[in-house]
Amino acid sequence: MASARPRAELSRDRILAAALDLIDAKGLNALNMRDLGGALGASTMGMYRHFHNKAELLDAVVDHVVEGFAPTPIAGGWQTQARSLSLRVRAAMLAHPELADLIGRELRRSPTSLRVNTEIIERLRVAGVPEALLPHTYWAISSYTTGYALLEAQTYRHRRKSAARRSDAERQRKLAAMLQAVEDIPVEVRQGAAVVLSRPLDDGQFLFGLDCLLRGLEDRFADLGTVQTQA
Repeated sequence: MASARPRAELSRDRILAAALDLIDAKGLNALNMRDLGGALGASTMGMYRHFHNKAELLDAVVDHVVEGFAPTPIAGGWQTQARSLSLRVRAAMLAHPELADLIGRELRRSPTSLRVNTEIIERLRVAGVPEALLPHTYWAISSYTTGYALLEAQTYRHRRKSAARRSDAERQRKLAAMLQAVEDIPVEVRQGAAVVLSRPLDDGQFLFGLDCLLRGLEDRFADLGTVQTQA
């Protein structure tokens, strides 16, 4: 009689890595403890020894991605730091687009999220962001970055389900047709709106918006300095 195959030794890190791979490949709905245990050569009960339920596992997976937001040591002023932080957060979200909604949907208050965001805030403060505008600066950069990455992730998921990718011209024609069906849009503005709305979300577009944001913040910092000097 053949001996039973020994179960693989489990750890939280192995489970998290396998769960993240499964979500990336098949989406959130594919995640369940039984299939995940099978993929790891472990029992379902073995999974529950590390995570009480799927919700707890999913929270840990999201925390794992948020860990990637943590700033790394680089030289430079606040603009350089802010740009680096923004690019890092966006890259971490786009590396796992199936989880982007969970990251961008609501404020998370897990210890991991609190620690990482505190590190980001402190990096901006030390780099020279004025204390009076630190909350405004943090939320402006954070909301722009996560909001844009969330839209990119949604687009990625939509395109992955589509059999073929449309060209720029095809997207413009589709948007023009959709606009034509909407009442009260003048004919002369439809094509221009189609061009704008069909513009792909990409690195160039993201960096354009980020540069505009940082320049606007720089102007606000300069205004604050003038006010402080006059006071």
